Amino acid sequence: MTEDQKTYAESGYLVMGQAFSGDKLTSLLGTLCQRLSNAVTGSDSVDELVMAAEAENHKIVYEAAQSVGSAASTYRLLGDGGFLDNVCQITGFRESELHIMPLYLIIQLPSDERFDYGWHQDRAYYDWCDEMATIWLPVNRPATATTGTISVIPGSHRKSARESETYLRSGFFRQIEARVEPDEAAAHKVLELNPGECCIMNGDLVHRSIANRSSSPRIAGVVRLANVPAKMRYERERFFCVHKS
Repeated sequence: MTEDQKTYAESGYLVMGQAFSGDKLTSLLGTLCQRLSNAVTGSDSVDELVMAAEAENHKIVYEAAQSVGSAASTYRLLGDGGFLDNVCQITGFRESELHIMPLYLIIQLPSDERFDYGWHQDRAYYDWCDEMATIWLPVNRPATATTGTISVIPGSHRKSARESETYLRSGFFRQIEARVEPDEAAAHKVLELNPGECCIMNGDLVHRSIANRSSSPRIAGVVRLANVPAKMRYERERFFCVHKS
């Protein structure tokens, strides 16, 4: 077992450096800008386009963030530099059983906590899947404790599926909040990543968002990987997770 495999198995997550090249991330942002510019005009800046679209209708931002899942720039990103080979090695998933769910962007606005996640496990949203992993990556700028990022509870994946509460935050943002003991929460770790780096998380790892405290939008990419053995029935519609009603 390699050190990376050991870290992932014990902690439930691994930060991978130099996972994606800068030009692939720029291309992904270009796809987002193209989608936003169809609805709002006046700027080529991704930050300004996001804020202008949000001022008009949050649905514009949400749909643009979802639309990148089928974009050529996303396929190029995930095929960058043997990335998926490394993911299979770290997680132990077999390539023949690995299915990639559509990548989407999480766009968190300055000082806006409406769409932040509380403590949760990603597999709770895909309870049909016994084995899965999540890739989380900053796209437009570094994610830090000061400007906002994610926080994880190391080793929390070992308890598998937890008791949880399902509710709609802000009236329409679906949360499946996991039960976390006070001592676990106290042991959380704040992740700081630069564009090009990513975090690979076990589907049962408990984690949450940390609010965007900067003066500009924070854009992160999320892609989930399902290990689907031959004995499991494949149902395509299960791979699309809707968080907002």
